[in-house]
Amino acid sequence: MNFRLLKIVVVISFIINMAACKNKNLSDPFISLEGTWDFKYVPSVSIGSDSLFYKPGFDISSWQGIKVPGHWELQGFTEPMYGGRVKEGTGLYRTSFEVPSKMKGQQIWLKFEGVLYGYDLYVNGNYAGNWSSSYNPASFNITGLVNFSKENLIAVRVNTRAKGYKFDTNDCWGLSGIYRNVFVYSTPGIYIDDYTVTTNLNGNHSAAVNVSIDLKDLDGETNEGLVIDGVLHYPGGQSIKNTIQVKNLTGNQISFNVNSPELWNAESPTLYKLELSLSQDGVLIQKKQQNVGIREVSIENAVLKLNGKPIKLRGINHHDLDPYTGRTLSGEQIITDLDLIRKANINFIRTAHYPPDPKLLDLCDSLGFYVVCEVPFGGGDRHLTDTTYQDILLTRAKATLLRDKNHPSIIIWSVGNENALTPIADVTGRYVQKADTTRPMCYPQMGRYFNAEYKNFPGYIDIYTPHYQKAGWLKQFAKETTKPVIPTEYVHAMGLSFGHLGGAWKEMFRNEKIAGGAIWLFQDQGIARKAEKPVNRNELTHYAWVDSLTYFDTQGNKGADGIVYADRTPQVDYWQVRKVYSPVQIIEKELTITSGKQDIEITTYNQYDFTNLKLIKGEWELFKNKKVIQSGVLDIDCAPHDTVTCSLPVSIPGNPGKDVYIIKLNFSDKDSMPIYEHSVSLVSSPGCKGVKDEIVNGLAEHEVVSNQEGGMNNIGIGDINYQVSTHDFSVELADNKTGRSILDEGIFVRTGRKPKITDLTIRDYQFKETRNYYWDPFLLKPDRISDVETNKSEDNFSMSGIATLNRGGEFPHEKITGEINYAVSNKGVLAVKYKLKPINASGVLLEAGVSFMLPKDYNNFMWLGDGPYCSYPDKYELNDFGFHLIKKGDINFSGNRSNVEIALVCDSVGNGIVLLGERANISVEVINGKIVVSHNALLTGLSNKKTLPEDIVHAGQLDHFSGEFRLVSVRADEWPEKLQELFNYPDNSIKPFNPFYYSYDYSE
Repeated sequence: MNFRLLKIVVVISFIINMAACKNKNLSDPFISLEGTWDFKYVPSVSIGSDSLFYKPGFDISSWQGIKVPGHWELQGFTEPMYGGRVKEGTGLYRTSFEVPSKMKGQQIWLKFEGVLYGYDLYVNGNYAGNWSSSYNPASFNITGLVNFSKENLIAVRVNTRAKGYKFDTNDCWGLSGIYRNVFVYSTPGIYIDDYTVTTNLNGNHSAAVNVSIDLKDLDGETNEGLVIDGVLHYPGGQSIKNTIQVKNLTGNQISFNVNSPELWNAESPTLYKLELSLSQDGVLIQKKQQNVGIREVSIENAVLKLNGKPIKLRGINHHDLDPYTGRTLSGEQIITDLDLIRKANINFIRTAHYPPDPKLLDLCDSLGFYVVCEVPFGGGDRHLTDTTYQDILLTRAKATLLRDKNHPSIIIWSVGNENALTPIADVTGRYVQKADTTRPMCYPQMGRYFNAEYKNFPGYIDIYTPHYQKAGWLKQFAKETTKPVIPTEYVHAMGLSFGHLGGAWKEMFRNEKIAGGAIWLFQDQGIARKAEKPVNRNELTHYAWVDSLTYFDTQGNKGADGIVYADRTPQVDYWQVRKVYSPVQIIEKELTITSGKQDIEITTYNQYDFTNLKLIKGEWELFKNKKVIQSGVLDIDCAPHDTVTCSLPVSIPGNPGKDVYIIKLNFSDKDSMPIYEHSVSLVSSPGCKGVKDEIVNGLAEHEVVSNQEGGMNNIGIGDINYQVSTHDFSVELADNKTGRSILDEGIFVRTGRKPKITDLTIRDYQFKETRNYYWDPFLLKPDRISDVETNKSEDNFSMSGIATLNRGGEFPHEKITGEINYAVSNKGVLAVKYKLKPINASGVLLEAGVSFMLPKDYNNFMWLGDGPYCSYPDKYELNDFGFHLIKKGDINFSGNRSNVEIALVCDSVGNGIVLLGERANISVEVINGKIVVSHNALLTGLSNKKTLPEDIVHAGQLDHFSGEFRLVSVRADEWPEKLQELFNYPDNSIKPFNPFYYSYDYSE
């Protein structure tokens, strides 16, 4: 099925299911109370003269309107706070509704699906009850308080200081108010109060669907003549029916034996439909519906299994949070999130740190996502040693399981988040484990606490869930663990760094006892705010700015931790996740070829749990330079978690060393959704140089115009003048025809990069005493040049010297010194070679190499190498080898590109420079409007929040760093033939992708 069509079907199904969910009692009316309510905000828990606000005659003429559901902070009544904090305050709400006369004789209920934080409810001036678990729903029987066919007054007092409110604060925004749906519904006097669906597999041939049903009698009338009919509808249309006579109000059982069941899993989320009907003396009085997924969760030899097979959870943490509506999410907003999550090859969602909007779970059932649902106590650690909070925790656990236990997508219960395992937390965990024996439970912990305490954890904890452990730790722990391991937070997507993902995931996938993990976090935790003055785009920012005054407030770097921005624009991190989590993985990135017909062997492994890759559509194309010369379909028969090798029959014309050959592979899933792309570079020998020599040879027709003696050595090649100065040891390029300088500031020695949010947090956390982490400034000019030597011949001019550069600032005695060599050939090629050594150095070199600056009107960066995004030692999997183009001003422009053979930077008509490397690291960034191009010999990884990179260049431990590359200047309409064949002239119809006015980790 086409994915767009699939999405339409899902949306229609979702709407139908939502109607059913809102009116679970299908024969009775449902009244939504969404809309504008009367409201007053009081900045205190004491409301003084408003204490009788709930009385019908109370004067509310000065009150304002507020949208329900919604938050009072996002509607201008007060400012929100972040990070486990919420302002003390009270919200007074009033609205009215009419109960239709046809509801007479029914029990009338008022349900709140979510209110932050505690609240008291009044109906027609009478007290109706209270509730104080913000992420759990509560229903109130208001039968004796309402008038039929008349207006009824609802008044709600919401306050932010209910006992236990701290449990509902997390590392996120503290928002308040009636933020989820509110509605009135009815039931008969005797009704189905609760039911629990469990499924058990009997081998591969049949399954039992068991339904336990509890009734409640509020009429106090006879229970005789009660019958429950159960119908289980198969996906194909047939059904099974069972009927039981009710003998007791609780413990009624209906079972269905399903032969050859279609089992539910995230790859094939097959749902059956259960109908329960309650009748008395042959009269139908109530009807309920429930989607049923037949599946079984088990643990065997420390391996987590679904339906008897090991599974791998390719996961993400998800907050209910939108920058404009906060925790109030519409069905369309949730569909957008799940659509993005699905397209990133994610199959597992952790509901951090509370039960989510119920619409999300309904969609996870039907779309196919594994879910760990969390009993809400994310904050409030100081209360966990106070036994008076025991009932509060148990209430939260019971309410979570009561609402969500019948969702097949929920395969694990999580109890709290990073809390100490105190006696009252232990009692809560034991309750969850005992209340639902069909699912395992876990108790997520920070890595330090886990390492110190896990051997003392009680046996009922089924799964170990340590947070933020690196690949090496996971590899070692997998050897000794006696329980499945799921790091429910394992890499932190702060800013645009996001290192360690690939390495950590590989350890998870290869170790059976590690069932997978969940990245922190799906979306940036930002809310839309207005600044008092325009942002300065020449200064670092922690925010994404929609315009000069509007930004998504993430409280500095605290909430800039999503793989998509707050408005759901995908970040480069999103594409990294998509590549690492792809069900299809190809190992080879480079293969050797010869001329003629041959088979290309590629190795593929399958990260699906239930799907053979033969159900996946694969296509391949063979490129000679930028043209497709052969293509085909790729059928791979590979079982889940297995590895196979397959062959592609190709024919290579001519001499492979004279051109660029690339195999590009594309895969789509059974719903035609693209899931993976991969390129394999085909070379005649490793590090083949032929195609670059062809570019240089294309310059041979240009004559040497001059080769002057003296301090300034001018070498003219066509209209380009190469000037090498022995006085200040600089090299300049100028266009004699236009009189414009191309390279006029010589060569810088590079010791770092513009700091990213993660670099700043590492400095402030790991180096908080000395703050001696990265070098700043990071572009250094020589303070002293010595031992300058020159050499001239008919073919070239060369100059070498010893450069000394001071780190400066607080470190005046730290230096970089070493040899730099320039050579200009009579073909117009400038060769740069360097070998540099840190002296008395400390700190970290984030990047180490040499840099040069180009004119402001250069705005195109094209290259043959890995792309299109940046690559670093701990973040490279998202890229493929090939031809790439990006424009200055693109949000993804700045950064290092790896395995670069040829790079071209030019203006809008083609004037520019060509850099020729040997699978080099080439970085670009914008400083003062100019592109700075760098050749990096060494790179420090990007890492994660507060965590040192595993690949780190310590200046004090570095013997030297060295490299070499060649530069060729080219003019518009005079490109060498081979360069034209490899790269088209700039396409000015392509515009930079930049959805923001300015954003964090973006160089301007």
